[in-house]
Amino acid sequence: MRFLLILIWFVFFLSCAPATKEEQVKDWLYYYDLGLSALSAKNYSEAIANFFIATQKAPNEPKVWNALGIAYMEVFEYEKAESAFRRALEVDKKFTEARLNLGVMYFRKKDYENALREIRTALADEAFPHKHIAFYYLARIYKALDNQNLYLENLRKATVYNPMFFEAQLELANAYEEMGDYRSALDVYRNLLNNGINTPQIELNMARLLFYTEDYENAKLFIKRLIENKQADASQKAQAYELLSQILVKEQERLVSRKMAFAQKEREERKAEEKTQERPPKEEPITNRTEPEITKPERKTENKPVEVQKERVFRIQLGAFSSEERAKAWKEKLEKELGIKELIIVEQLGIYRVLYGSFKSRAEAEAQVRRLRSYNLYGFIVQD
Repeated sequence: MRFLLILIWFVFFLSCAPATKEEQVKDWLYYYDLGLSALSAKNYSEAIANFFIATQKAPNEPKVWNALGIAYMEVFEYEKAESAFRRALEVDKKFTEARLNLGVMYFRKKDYENALREIRTALADEAFPHKHIAFYYLARIYKALDNQNLYLENLRKATVYNPMFFEAQLELANAYEEMGDYRSALDVYRNLLNNGINTPQIELNMARLLFYTEDYENAKLFIKRLIENKQADASQKAQAYELLSQILVKEQERLVSRKMAFAQKEREERKAEEKTQERPPKEEPITNRTEPEITKPERKTENKPVEVQKERVFRIQLGAFSSEERAKAWKEKLEKELGIKELIIVEQLGIYRVLYGSFKSRAEAEAQVRRLRSYNLYGFIVQD
């Protein structure tokens, strides 16, 4: 009996003892993970509840405050979101993700002045790994401010920093299409296809743009692919059939136009021939003297250089940096530590890209991407 009382007292003592640091970490992580799951399922009430509990258990964890701010922002609780993001920055002023989210929050509030300030501050952090997202929101701010040039410039930067940033690529292609720059829009979609990103919507957009550029044969190929794509919905297939009807009409009009032009040319040639036959022979003047025949000097033909269209090549982007020094340092590291050669640095829009190789086909580039993964290098295929 005495032993039993001692055992009960010992269990009670342990239950009252303060949790160890490891147990505390597991405790707040448990609620943080629950919050992330609820956030991904768009159950914002549950996400906020779990993130709030996590902040009480770990008030010095900036990512918990940042997550709580995101959840509040999704339900338009902007004051609470701002407070959470600023608390994350108080805990760690270098937690740039919270700085970017603060800028996004201001953008959603249409407070563009503060949004620009916070996002530019985030971009000043050279160690920030999500610069492509920052440039994307910077572009959207300039679009809202009706500054088309800066909108396109920053949207291009977002796609240069991360060629696999699908959302920015689609918006850039749409922007080009609205401007009537169909070939640039096609290049954006080709870049996505080169990196293995293909959806029914991309196939439909490619077909439409090829139709605009009067490349009817390739447009029909993409329509065929879309119709055979099991992932395409009824609306996309209906649009594809409608586009195919327009192509067939244009092809018929082109054929009729060619026939009419050929017939017109034949009529003009016949008229010219009839006129020469009706014209009386020209009388030669009678003269007793013979004049030496004047020979015209031979016309010198200039050897004009033939324009050779540069073939487009595929390269692999292994990095993008805002300074040439950082790009050079990364290039030298790849060359010395991994023995990777054929690296070049290309500047575009103030961004320095480290590119590898020069491949004539996408298949060659894809094979090299797989080989580079053995070095834990993940590159994007780009087309020059």
